[in-house]
Amino acid sequence: MTNTENPIKNQLKLRLAAGDVSLVMRIKMSRTVEIVGIAQAAGYHGIYIDMQHNTMSLDTASQICSAAVFAGITPLVRVPEIAPTMIGRLLDGGALGIIVPDVISADMAREAVNLCRMPPFGDRSIGGPIPLTGYQPLPGAQISQIVNDETMVLAQLESGDAIDQAEAIAAVDGIDALFIGSSDLTLSLGIPGQFTHEKTQDCFKRAIDAAHKNGKHMFIGGIADPEIARIYVEMGAAPCFFPGADSQLLLKAAKEAGAAFNALAKK
Repeated sequence: MTNTENPIKNQLKLRLAAGDVSLVMRIKMSRTVEIVGIAQAAGYHGIYIDMQHNTMSLDTASQICSAAVFAGITPLVRVPEIAPTMIGRLLDGGALGIIVPDVISADMAREAVNLCRMPPFGDRSIGGPIPLTGYQPLPGAQISQIVNDETMVLAQLESGDAIDQAEAIAAVDGIDALFIGSSDLTLSLGIPGQFTHEKTQDCFKRAIDAAHKNGKHMFIGGIADPEIARIYVEMGAAPCFFPGADSQLLLKAAKEAGAAFNALAKK
């Protein structure tokens, strides 16, 4: 192995760079590593553990992230806050990306980058072999380079105030992408759930322009309707989709199966 090679790559980053469509499953309900196999079997390229909106422990999240790394699926985690005691441990446990909610300033974005990246780009410490390096005992300089190359930092914009700061946030070195939380954004705008409203489209356009101006991606969050998502991809958002949480996908499949058998019984 040379000084820069690593057998494990962030597949989501590679797909984004190539302009390929990427599917990411949001995890809220699942608590075991089997969800990784399910996501893989369903053709997803990543998972996104939503620790902001569930009661999952840090240990459980890390076990799922580690399993995803070795399955070739990119594990992202949305943290409930910018907290060094959580972010560093999740990354050491296997997360390949951190989604920071409700970022409303460049200072918040810089703080997140500082916690996610190792020197010279941040202050994250080295804690020994980690899933990302295949648990190999590599030199510190090599671990630092691998971590900084493969880790993603996503700033989530969830309000009109955040959109106003989109350009400043996107300009922060170390931020890989802006990530609009569509449900909270429309709620803050007084038009909850109206994902095609002119106000919503204006916010997306401003965020997409800010991201592109700074060479960053712009993700669509909270929109499960592919036809609505298409509007924003054509506007310039990355073709990276979050079709729903595990609980939503299970409910949808269960209802469809139940309806089919109920119909059979009525014939």
